[in-house]
Amino acid sequence: MPGSFEQLMMPLGAVALNGVLLLWCGRRRLTALRAALRCAAFLLLTVAIFRAHITPTQTPDLSAAAEYRLVRGAVQIVWWLLAASTASLLARLYFAFDDRTRQERFTLDVVETLLYLTAAVAIVADVFDIPLKGVLATSGAVAIVLGLALQSTLADLFSGFVINATAPYRVGDHISLDDNTEGVVLEITWRATHVLKRNQDLIVVPNSTIAKTRVTNTSVPGGVHATIVNFQAVPTLRPSTVITALRLAVESCVDIDEAKPVDIVTKSVGWQAVDYEITFFVSGEGDSNKTKNVFFDAAHRHLEALATLTDARDALKETGDHPLARKLIDGIDVFGLLSTLEKTQLAGAMTVRELAPGDVLLHTGEVPAAISIVGYGVVSASTQRDGKIVEVMRFSPSEYFGESGPVAGVAVDADLFARTHVIVFDLPASAVAGLLRVHPGMSQALAAKLAERERRGQALMQVSHDQPTTHHGLLAWLERTMQTLHGLRV
Repeated sequence: MPGSFEQLMMPLGAVALNGVLLLWCGRRRLTALRAALRCAAFLLLTVAIFRAHITPTQTPDLSAAAEYRLVRGAVQIVWWLLAASTASLLARLYFAFDDRTRQERFTLDVVETLLYLTAAVAIVADVFDIPLKGVLATSGAVAIVLGLALQSTLADLFSGFVINATAPYRVGDHISLDDNTEGVVLEITWRATHVLKRNQDLIVVPNSTIAKTRVTNTSVPGGVHATIVNFQAVPTLRPSTVITALRLAVESCVDIDEAKPVDIVTKSVGWQAVDYEITFFVSGEGDSNKTKNVFFDAAHRHLEALATLTDARDALKETGDHPLARKLIDGIDVFGLLSTLEKTQLAGAMTVRELAPGDVLLHTGEVPAAISIVGYGVVSASTQRDGKIVEVMRFSPSEYFGESGPVAGVAVDADLFARTHVIVFDLPASAVAGLLRVHPGMSQALAAKLAERERRGQALMQVSHDQPTTHHGLLAWLERTMQTLHGLRV
């Protein structure tokens, strides 16, 4: 008969089946099979309650027994909750297929909240038969009190809605804020955005704070983004001189993409400093921070070289006491322990060469006859690897190459050529040999620098094939070679 407990047996069995299935799937990874089982169980419950003449949107008949109405109401409540749970499950499965569950977590949270709110409203209105006007009036008063008490939290909440609706950034994007906070977005919650910094610190930024600041998303659009750096110079230097030095600094960086344009702009001129902005693109294999360090170091080197050459424009000679020669000797740390007289003698022994762009300084397999120090311009070193020509490194002012010849009598394993107009100061092997005889300990420093350059992959010398590749093996081989060449005890 209508309203009897016999009608509820099938719905109760379906409820029990759904409960068991929920417990079984609760701690397991979401798969299409488990989602299909959940949907099938919910469909079975729906068929069962309709077969029992139960409509989820209708209040139980008041003429029925109280026990029947209680059980029927419980079945209806379970149905609404399972309806929200199943719909939420399908939404998660939709995002899981595209592997967007982590990126769309906030959206999923909003969808789940709306589904369960809808279920709650339906339970209040249809199962308990409570008028919504009274509920809304009561909830409105409560909402006013809560709104006053939770202003900052609500600001974060609504800012989170705006952030997810406009999507200025997503999980996995690299962002930077005006307060110099930068890193990778790990998570966007209702209240805050979690940012992982480069040093692995986790920064939790409230959504309302992000909504009020300027956000730079370096991950959108896709592809390589330009690197922008600022440079200051004293106002006594002409902008044309500084820009020339900055362009040479760009030429000194191997990782700057030559196929993309480089822009150098004078941003402002003041009494204390002149500001310049340089925009360039780092190649796909390069590291932006490392390239910045190389660029700034090269910029100062070129500025110093230009300033010295400008002051000594009339002093350039084929040999002898060029003013830049002594400065270059002072700038090499290996010669730091020499006396003033010895440095002056080394500077006097140096010869000067000027080369046009493309001129070759050393060929692969050639034993250098001098240590060459760059006084102006950029020198490039390239070698063959796997049948391809690879640029190993570039030399800017105060950097030297070719020490493998005078120091150890070893040939270079790269072609070195002038990338720009270049002025090179050569310290001949005879001067180096005499220096090593007076200071035999200096050979260890030179050998260590050669070994370090080899380990960094900037191979400029032809190492013997039977030479061990370990740290001590390479250094010991260089020291033995020096001892054989110069008769030293190191």
